[in-house]
Amino acid sequence: MRHASLPSAITVALLALSLPYAAAHATAEASAETLDEVTVVAKGTAADAPSTLSSQVIDWRAAPGAPLDVQDMLVRVPGVGATGQNGIFETFSIRGSGGNGILVLLGGMPITAQRRAGVPIAFVEPGLLGALNVTRGPATVHFGPGALGGAISIEPYWFDGTELQGSYASGGDDTLWLAGHGNEHFSLGVARHHAGDSESANGTPLNTSYERDSASLQWQRAFGDWQMDALLMPSRTENIGKSNSRFPARDSTYPEDKHDLGSLHLRHVSGFETRLSAHDQSLLTYNQRPGSPDSWALVESTDWSLTTQHSWQSHTVNYNVGVEYLARRGVNGFDARGNLSSHTYSLLNGSEALWSLFGIAEWSPLDALTMEAGARSSRVDQSQRGADSTDDDSALNLGLIWTPADKQRATLNLASGYRFATLEERFFSGVTPQGEIVGNANLGSEHSLGLDIGYAIDLGPWQVQANLWRTDVDDLIQLQAFADGVNGYGNVGKARLHGLELGLGWQASEQLHLQASSAVVRSKDETTGDPLYGAPPLTVTLDARYQIERLSLGLLYQHRAAMTRPGFEEVERPAVNLVDLDVKIPMSDAWTLQVYARNALNEDYFATADVLSALAPERSVGISLRWVK
Repeated sequence: MRHASLPSAITVALLALSLPYAAAHATAEASAETLDEVTVVAKGTAADAPSTLSSQVIDWRAAPGAPLDVQDMLVRVPGVGATGQNGIFETFSIRGSGGNGILVLLGGMPITAQRRAGVPIAFVEPGLLGALNVTRGPATVHFGPGALGGAISIEPYWFDGTELQGSYASGGDDTLWLAGHGNEHFSLGVARHHAGDSESANGTPLNTSYERDSASLQWQRAFGDWQMDALLMPSRTENIGKSNSRFPARDSTYPEDKHDLGSLHLRHVSGFETRLSAHDQSLLTYNQRPGSPDSWALVESTDWSLTTQHSWQSHTVNYNVGVEYLARRGVNGFDARGNLSSHTYSLLNGSEALWSLFGIAEWSPLDALTMEAGARSSRVDQSQRGADSTDDDSALNLGLIWTPADKQRATLNLASGYRFATLEERFFSGVTPQGEIVGNANLGSEHSLGLDIGYAIDLGPWQVQANLWRTDVDDLIQLQAFADGVNGYGNVGKARLHGLELGLGWQASEQLHLQASSAVVRSKDETTGDPLYGAPPLTVTLDARYQIERLSLGLLYQHRAAMTRPGFEEVERPAVNLVDLDVKIPMSDAWTLQVYARNALNEDYFATADVLSALAPERSVGISLRWVK
């Protein structure tokens, strides 16, 4: 489907929508009595994950061991692995797809990457977040270009009342101060987070320090049949340490990571909605490399997003159609060596315009069967100092939900996806913590085709879920070694990823609840036969929560098998067993005390397989006091 014309893709979308409608019209009279049970749910970029895709919702407040950041939470999801080099700038992969192949949305706004490793969510304070919805597998139709291998949709936390929190953890003298207040119309939260340098279990020094100030302001109001929501999220993170295997001889820091995100969301009871969002960001990098001058790199941009969609119901079919526009303006990137003032721009006033048209139809011809069909078509125009690039693509999604019996659910989802090369991948050339990077203006878009088969059953105290999946990727954009210390981007041909995810829940008693999961991910570059970067090893996770009257005990155990199939810029790693613990003690109706330990066994291990990855931090014991009124 590469380079499909926009009109032809629109036709495909309309056909996908019309087919279920034609069948539904023939059975309208027989199904009229069930119409009230059908709920229209808006999808597209601004929505929750659809039911046919494999997804999981996680909550920072319910996670054992008080995860330090968003990445710590994400790696607890089956099929999600850590990539990069530790610290808050650690990135992640979903089912072996990482980097810019994962689409991240914050408050409905697509977050563009300023780094080749992908979108780190380091600027977001977990205490200001609500639920995180992790969608595994190609989800371009529902969320937009970039969701080649999956999507993460994050919503800010709404404070209802007054909340104060203070936390301290021994690892790096980590301190957090958070305050929030809200009612039915507005919510305000502010947070300040300080972390110092820490050590690994064997005493190796780590560069993990940072200072982060962030806030979240939300407002909502109903005007007759209209609902208006507004969001403002500023964040400043300074002096971010980034450990690597050569620290302290080789050091990288991010002196400033700045983000200002705002959105205005307007909804009507008829199903019409529109969202206007803006995101201004800049990232400064500082590198110390033995034998060469110090270097700096800056990337900045202002992004605008407008999504307009309409959801309605006709007979037994739910429809959602919409148009999405994403504009990047003022995209600048410079490289400086020896002296920050002596910089050279690799990106200067770059711009990007991305248009998407999407449509999704959901039809239930039988009580036990739901069918979904959707399509998306996109066109992107990029320019930078006289260099222009245009690309267009389209994707389809077909899904089935079958409930053969009470408390049983089977799903089948076939989806294609795509992502366009970023401005940075096409045009940025400079020195990074990974060495010199050379852009490639001739990059083509990546494409994926994924199949997911899922089954879930509820047996009272037991819940079982399994997903078998496979994703084929064409024209995968990967870094390749051009020379010693010099890497460049290229379309490497074809890749295949496949795996299995298993989940088991057991309510052993009123006091004890257990959840276990396991995931196997396999990847291969079809051209070379080598594994791909970012595919995690076999992982087994056990999450336990025990309630003793008002006392709550939490345990998270995770076994990461040995990394024996490293990809490009990865090395083999030994197996590791990790344990996080927490105890929550309600001291009164308003006060709650939490004591927790991260890496409670004090394991000496590498968090990722990246060749430059540093050892993970040592055991950290923390205490948190929370007041809610």
